[in-house]
Amino acid sequence: MSTEQGMTGGHFSPQDLQGDYSPQSLERLIISNNGSFSSQLCTLSISSQFQRVFSTTLQRGVGFEAFCVGTYADGTRVPHAQLFSEVCNSEDRELIDRLRMLLHLKTFKEADTDDRWIFTNLHPRIMLGHKEPDPSFLAEALQYTGLSANQVVVAVREHSQERQAKLVKVIDSLRELGCLVIFDDFLSESANLDSLWRLRPDMVKLNRLWLENAANSRRAKRMLAKLVSLVHAAGALVHMEQIATEEEAFMAMRMEADFVSGPFWGEHDKELALHIAEGPASIVDKSFAVLLEKSEQAVAQDYRQVDFEMGCFSGDVLECAWALSDGVPLEQAASSLLNIPRMERVYLLNERGVQVEPDIFRKGEPLHLDPRFRPLRDSTGATWTRRFSFHDAIRNPGVVQLSPPYRSNASRNVCVTLSMTVIIQGQQHVLCCDVEWREGVIL
Repeated sequence: MSTEQGMTGGHFSPQDLQGDYSPQSLERLIISNNGSFSSQLCTLSISSQFQRVFSTTLQRGVGFEAFCVGTYADGTRVPHAQLFSEVCNSEDRELIDRLRMLLHLKTFKEADTDDRWIFTNLHPRIMLGHKEPDPSFLAEALQYTGLSANQVVVAVREHSQERQAKLVKVIDSLRELGCLVIFDDFLSESANLDSLWRLRPDMVKLNRLWLENAANSRRAKRMLAKLVSLVHAAGALVHMEQIATEEEAFMAMRMEADFVSGPFWGEHDKELALHIAEGPASIVDKSFAVLLEKSEQAVAQDYRQVDFEMGCFSGDVLECAWALSDGVPLEQAASSLLNIPRMERVYLLNERGVQVEPDIFRKGEPLHLDPRFRPLRDSTGATWTRRFSFHDAIRNPGVVQLSPPYRSNASRNVCVTLSMTVIIQGQQHVLCCDVEWREGVIL
């Protein structure tokens, strides 16, 4: 549609549509001005703005998240989060939702790029409010604007269990259309891990609270890293949004988030073409170069710390193993080992990963053991076959191994296990030594 036609179309009102909310009909409400699009509704002018989405691996922009904003005649702006409540009542909600979707798609199509995504959403009350969910308007709008469905990433938010069936139908419809699906605000009040495997989103946008908590707690940081790994294991990519500082951007990269966005890389903007045309010397590319260098330094520091941790204990572990090979009983062989600070317990597994003797605790008694976990105190006969400490030692005989951090069964602490194979009376065993972990050393 030409600019002149669009300006003429701007004189139409919603009442003139007579309930026809097709893209062709809504076009009459859209004003075009030099490649940007807006619409006048009541006292508000509404338009699209976009925030760049970056790939942490590619270190460049891969898409734009679309937002709808309103502006009063005096220049006062209404954020997208308040737009629906400010501009319309419940009867107008479907009109507003369809109009802002059409504005997003037209603006993105006008930018004329085929190697980026547009991230948008379907309003929950529209998506699930009918007897049968109906994302058909998106299909009509894509056909009308000529935009490929492959470039569209649709954000959906999880709902209560009774609406899950409708949500499944919406997601299936979007996939049939050719769109990608991203879970919005994942692990908020209504979200749950069960939906990852049932609904199989292509991407997951994590709730910002995870990033805020990780910035203030080493344990929360480790949990966030595990959550990202869990989402990846479910077959989805991870998007961390609303990143405002370099430290948050650095943390997102360290957590191996696939996509990032937020004011750290600039506020919302209408000028899509300008962002798409940014060259290799842009501020954005420089910011990723700084983050990458910082991340590499942190990884190197982690390895140095691991080497230090291994150096503190591995010599004593080797001496204990040699003593066991010479026929010295476990309690006597581990006596010097258990005098080392942070060493919690020593135990012995047979070649099948079964613990063959009781734990030997520091000072001979597990004083640090939470009394509420007393049923777990005696682990004689326990099977540790699935633990890193066992199978890593078996695969690398004679070499001290270090497990990832985990919550110990024997204490309230997070610990790591140093382990190595040892031959006792001709039979292969695995010596295991649990060490209290220093939170935050590595992710």
